[in-house]
Amino acid sequence: MGEPQDAIGRRAFLGGGAAAALGATAGAEARSGPASAEPRKPDFILDSHIHCGGNEAWVEEMVAVYRRRNAMACVLTWIGDLELMVEAIRAYPDVFIGYGRVRLDDPAAVRQIETFKKNGFVGMKFHSPRENLDHPAYFQAYRLCEEYGMVMLFHTGISSRREFESPTWGSSARMRPMYLDTICRQFPRVVVQGAHLGNPWYEEAAEAARWNPNLCFDVTGSTLPKLIKLGRLDRLSEILWWSAGEGEANPHTLKDGPSAWEHIVFGTDEKPSGLAGNIERFQMMLDANGVPEPTRRRMWGRTMAGVLGVDPEGRHQ
Repeated sequence: MGEPQDAIGRRAFLGGGAAAALGATAGAEARSGPASAEPRKPDFILDSHIHCGGNEAWVEEMVAVYRRRNAMACVLTWIGDLELMVEAIRAYPDVFIGYGRVRLDDPAAVRQIETFKKNGFVGMKFHSPRENLDHPAYFQAYRLCEEYGMVMLFHTGISSRREFESPTWGSSARMRPMYLDTICRQFPRVVVQGAHLGNPWYEEAAEAARWNPNLCFDVTGSTLPKLIKLGRLDRLSEILWWSAGEGEANPHTLKDGPSAWEHIVFGTDEKPSGLAGNIERFQMMLDANGVPEPTRRRMWGRTMAGVLGVDPEGRHQ
C-alpha cells in the first residue's frame, strides 16, 4: 500500500520531499500535457480562504457555486457556527473542509482549538492579536496546532475597520508577514499560510517564505485588484525573484523545498458569488508571469490538497 496522500503533501511542502510531491501528481500532469502546453482552466480548485456565512442558505449557495467549478473550500468558522459546519461537511464532503477561527487573546482559545479538532477540523485561522503574531503568549495555541497537524492561517498586512467612533484593540502592525518567520522556525512541523501576501509588505512576505518551506501565502483581498489597476501583475515575478524553471535547483532557497511560485495558493476571502472573479484574477496573474502548467495545478489546489489529505480525483467516489 502506498504512502497516504496527506503524508506526501505535508512532507513535500515542509521540505525534503519535492520529488515525492511531483511524483504524486505526475500521472495527472502527464494527462494535462508537458509544462510548455498552452495553459488551460483548472480542473480542480481548492479555495484555501473563505469565511463561513452562518446559515443554511449560504451552505446551499456554496454547494451550487463550488460544485460547478469542481472546487472545495477551507471554511473559517467561529465556534458559534460549529454545528452548522459539522453538518455541512457531513452532507457535502466534496465541497467543505473545516477550519476553526479563534481570537488569540481569548482565554478560551486553546479549549476552542481542542473542540474544533475533536469535530474533525483540520486548520485554524488567527486575526487581530493585541500583541505581535509571534509573541510567546500565543505559543501554546500554535504548539497545539502543530501537535494536531492543523494548518495555521494568519491574517497578514492591512486590516479593515468596522468601528470608527470608539477605540478598538488591534493594528495591522501586529500582523506583519515577517512575524510568520518566527512561527515557522519555532513550529517547523506545521504548515503556515499567510493571507493577502502581507499587503502591502509583499517583499517581506516573499522573503519570509523563501527560507521557510512550511510557509505559503494566498493573494486574496485587494492584492490582485491593486496590481491589475496599476498594470503590474508581473510585479510578482520581481517579488518571487528566486523562481527557477521546473526541476531546476536554486542556491537561494532550501534544497528540495517548494519552488517560489508554489508558496502561493489560491483563495477567495469573499462570498460564494466571488469565486468566478477570483478565478479570473488568479488566471490573469499566472498568465502575466508565465507560470508553467504543472506549477499552476499545484497553486490552484493540489499543494493544499496534499497537505490536507484530499484526493482531487477520488473525492466524488
